[in-house]
Amino acid sequence: MKKTIVITLALLSANSFAADNYISKSAAPSRIVVAKAGIALSQFAMMSFDFPSDHRFAPKKLKGISWRTTYYPENMNETVQICYTKPGRANYDDCKDISPNSSGVMNEFNNYSFDKYARITFRHEVRGGRDQGAPAGEDSIVVHYSY
Repeated sequence: MKKTIVITLALLSANSFAADNYISKSAAPSRIVVAKAGIALSQFAMMSFDFPSDHRFAPKKLKGISWRTTYYPENMNETVQICYTKPGRANYDDCKDISPNSSGVMNEFNNYSFDKYARITFRHEVRGGRDQGAPAGEDSIVVHYSY
């Protein structure tokens, strides 16, 4: 019995030391076809291999998202949103408007749960210009978290 208590206390104390880490991802959104709603996405899902193997099951806390977004230079009236989806959910839980071809830090999603299968999405929408516009570059994120 005493041995079980000692082992339990040792495991609890080992997990009480918080560490900070980050996940970095980038991808180019698809071409935009204006006739088909003019929407393109860059989606970044957090997978189990994104986390250190010795802390994959530890509780995690989101501490901010640094982001940079591209734009569609051949299109007009572009709007961009960055959206957060909680782990295991299908639909966006929250979206915030950001500017095309800009960068920043997002802390508004920090109160949501964070772990594998959470997803961050850039949603580009255009209303005019070239019928099949191409992105000028990539969207990228750096997710800062503690465990």
